[in-house]
Amino acid sequence: MALILKLQDSLSKLGFVLGSTALGLIVAIYAFEVMSRYVFGAPTLWASDFVSFLLLISVFATAPWLTREGGHVAVTIVPDLLPRWRELLLRGGFFIAAAVCLWAGWICLGENIHLYNRGTSTLTTIRIPKWILSAFITYGLVNSGLYFLRLGFGRLEPEVSHA
Repeated sequence: MALILKLQDSLSKLGFVLGSTALGLIVAIYAFEVMSRYVFGAPTLWASDFVSFLLLISVFATAPWLTREGGHVAVTIVPDLLPRWRELLLRGGFFIAAAVCLWAGWICLGENIHLYNRGTSTLTTIRIPKWILSAFITYGLVNSGLYFLRLGFGRLEPEVSHA
């Protein structure tokens, strides 16, 4: 089991690097578009499409790693106000989040298969198969759901080393 969890962590770290790179590319493409449009008077036809694609990739490729690191949005006012029920409420929230992510990922997987079988492409200047983009959504939802399960079954507080 430890090997599977390590593999998930490695895949998620790779996704985080990919998503971070996508954000860097968004900045570079926008800078290029501004220069092309306002300095050279020749706007690009592809920049907006690529920025949209890269934004989707950056969100869903980084989501699992951020979930692993506790970087997801967490409103903890109720558990904080009810310290006696804190652990139960937090674990319950993680399990609900896992169920929602895994359910949505299952729906997206079905849509990926449907898009692939139909050969559907984006309706953009740069046309690519839609299943490639929706696969990132499926990856982000399913992998985040698995991390929420790990959080639900794991330790809620960091371990203190007595070195």
